[in-house]
Amino acid sequence: MNTLHSRIMIGALLLSPVLLTASESARLTVDNAYVENDANPVADTASHLQAVADRLGLWHAAGLLEVVFAATWCIALLAAALVIARSRPVLAAATGLAGLLSTLGVAMHTAFYYVPLAGLAQEPDQALAAKAGAIGGDDPLLGVALALFLLGTLAAILAMGLGLWRAGVLPWWGGLGVVAWLGSVVAGSELPAAALVNLVLLLPFAVVAARLRKPGETVPQAEFAVA
Repeated sequence: MNTLHSRIMIGALLLSPVLLTASESARLTVDNAYVENDANPVADTASHLQAVADRLGLWHAAGLLEVVFAATWCIALLAAALVIARSRPVLAAATGLAGLLSTLGVAMHTAFYYVPLAGLAQEPDQALAAKAGAIGGDDPLLGVALALFLLGTLAAILAMGLGLWRAGVLPWWGGLGVVAWLGSVVAGSELPAAALVNLVLLLPFAVVAARLRKPGETVPQAEFAVA
């Protein structure tokens, strides 16, 4: 791996949490502007479409940021897999595979969430758009997209954290970043301020970035006796 490759990976590692934070902050700002109505799917969709229409520029920004994030996210997780592979090839493979599935999930989330709502929000007949938006919510393909987006991403961070720890390169503060991020996902807060928690991923990603600058370094396995 040459210097250019290292710089690209380090850039992706440092950019992806920032892009995720910005995208989620914009999305949550829009999503918190509508009142949910679980009893009436059409009314619920109509309220959501109105919130998107009122803040269309912000919604587009959130979607575009997620597209760029998907690219940096994929590179960042593959960079982590390369570092882990120096001593833990199986965990590296798991991290890389989960990272690719997560990236696919992010791309599908953009296609199935941001794009349809943006299009429907601009339709002249909003009553018809609301009915259209409320239809098809149980399509199996949407379930696959959601599973890849949520479970794939959780698996990627879990595999990365475990791999870095087993490789002996994850300090306590990097592990704290992994645990804090996973905890925030489980908590599932939808407040706009919750997007800031994504910045804690900079902690483990900074560890990976530092290791990329030392391509020949390995860690003595005797220091880590946990099976």
